[in-house]
Amino acid sequence: MQSNKNNRQLANSNLFNDDWIDHFFVNPWALSLTNRDDDRLLKEFKPRTDVSETSNEVKVVCNVPGMKKEDIKIDVDEQHRTLTISGEVKKEKKEENETYHCVERSVGSFSRSVYLPKNVDLDGIKANLEHGVLRVNIPKKTLERKTRSVNID
Repeated sequence: MQSNKNNRQLANSNLFNDDWIDHFFVNPWALSLTNRDDDRLLKEFKPRTDVSETSNEVKVVCNVPGMKKEDIKIDVDEQHRTLTISGEVKKEKKEENETYHCVERSVGSFSRSVYLPKNVDLDGIKANLEHGVLRVNIPKKTLERKTRSVNID
């Protein structure tokens, strides 16, 4: 009984502050997924990203299907040692008299950041976009180990 009361309280509260949530709890079958102009129904675009490391380099591979290199930006923050890949997948124009029965493709802007180790060459970073896969190669460099003597006062 307590569980039903909590569910009703959740349904009646404005916890999510979105009208469509309220309408869903009142009548879940009234929510139409065919309204493509309602961005609240579309998932945020977050490209799948892999980060790997070999003895020679750090690799970042990011799936960005349908994007062109002009739509993607790669920034390197030397102070915080981060590589950030960002961009935007734009919503296609809706044609007149077109009814959608299923909308699964995500739209929106995205940003993915990766922390980089100290032994990478930030000036030698190369990126390649082919068949919807962005590959960023960050070469490693050997860190110079300096030894020095410290005088004792």
